[in-house]
This record gives sequence, structure tokens and C-alpha cells, in this order.
Amino acid sequence: MAERTYSNARIAVSWDSTLCIHTARCLNAAPSVFDVQRRPWVEIDAADADVVAMAVETCPTSALRYERFDGASQEVPVRPAVAVPIENGPLLVMGDVRIVGPDGDPITEGRRFTLCRCGRTKNQPFCDNSHLMAGFRSSEFAPKPGASYDAEADDGSVTITATRDGSLHFEGRVQVLTQDGDTLAEADDLWLCRCGRSGSKPFCDSSHKGEFESRLVQVEGHRRQAETPAEFEPNPNVEPPAEAAGY
Repeated sequence: MAERTYSNARIAVSWDSTLCIHTARCLNAAPSVFDVQRRPWVEIDAADADVVAMAVETCPTSALRYERFDGASQEVPVRPAVAVPIENGPLLVMGDVRIVGPDGDPITEGRRFTLCRCGRTKNQPFCDNSHLMAGFRSSEFAPKPGASYDAEADDGSVTITATRDGSLHFEGRVQVLTQDGDTLAEADDLWLCRCGRSGSKPFCDSSHKGEFESRLVQVEGHRRQAETPAEFEPNPNVEPPAEAAGY
């Protein structure tokens, strides 16, 4: 069972263990609600529904999602969509996002995703923290000249195609930003590297050809059956809150 749901009359929170990379943002945002040492690890009644929703929206992977039952608004997507290559790490995407496979078959859709840039994930096209073990390095980014978009054709949504043995194809207006907020590109048709080899990161330069395979790999059974993120190896790049010292 990869997805678990925790709900009351006001809000439901779902957790997909196959997308979780344990960034601990939810733990820091609402430690009374999210506690990896507790079973169940999500106590939906421990805080107001607004607090729960705001904490869920800090999750960068869509492993956590919510649905409101109390008349409050659902999560509003970022528009235009934003893609941020994390230094020495994955690609954070925020917006009204649809992800499809090489043949156009839907994989998922949501508001926030963390996609692999190192080429080593076993959960294509999503990050599974393989970049940490691989020692992936990517800290210098250059703007892409000539990128543009058609404002009249912009409906606010973005489709990302995880191409076969190739790059991530973004269709729909997207801003590619550095972590400092500098614009690298704003366009409605972009190809971003996910093999880890491009010399013009975060953009594709065709270095994947003949060198990269993007075959889907079944997510490990223990991850699919996990009852809490504590059952994963901790992410050394984040500091857990004091309330989750064993995380």
C-alpha cells in the first residue's frame, strides 16, 4: 500500500510513500501533526485544518496532498509554473503540472514535484535521493538565449513528458529560476536535462544520447509498505525538528 489517508470532517491528507524523499519540511511546519515516531505518523486532529494545509503545501514532492471538506479553498497552483534546479540536487517544479510517459500515458498530476536530474533514480522520473549517493554536482547555471512563450496560448498548465532515454520536455509556460530567483528561461517549450551529463545544465544538450536509459524500475517493496518516513534512510541534507530527534 503506497498511499495512506488521514482525515476528519474538515480535511483529508494523503501520503504517497513512493514519492516521499523525507525532506522533513512537514515535520518542521507542524510537528504536532507530523511525527515520524508515532503510529499513525499523521495526527490530523492535532492542529487546525488551515495549519495542516499550510504544512502539506511545504512538501516539495506531492507525497503529501490534501483535500478540504470545510468549504475552504483547495491548493492554488503557482502560475506560471516554476522549475528550480537545486544545487547538486533535483529539479523542483511547482504549478498546475501533468506528468506523462514517453508515449503520452499519464503518470500523475499535481502542484509540486521533485524530479531527478542525476539520471540515477530508481523511481523515474522522480527523485529518490540517488544523487546523494552518487555525489552529483551541478552548481553553475547559465540562461538559455532565445527562449520565449506565447502569452495568448497560455492556460496556466504544464505537461512534462519524461521522454524515452531522454530529457524532460516541458510544454506550457514555465519559468526556470535559480534558487536565488534569477531567471534562466521563460518559455512554453523547453527540454531540461535529467541524465546528469549536460554541459548546459539545467537544459538538455543531447548528452543523453546513447548514454542514458530511463526505464522505469519498480519502487522497492519496503518503501511501498512504509507506515512512516522514519522507515527510509534519513536525508543528511536536512535538519529534523527536536520533536523528531530519532528521524
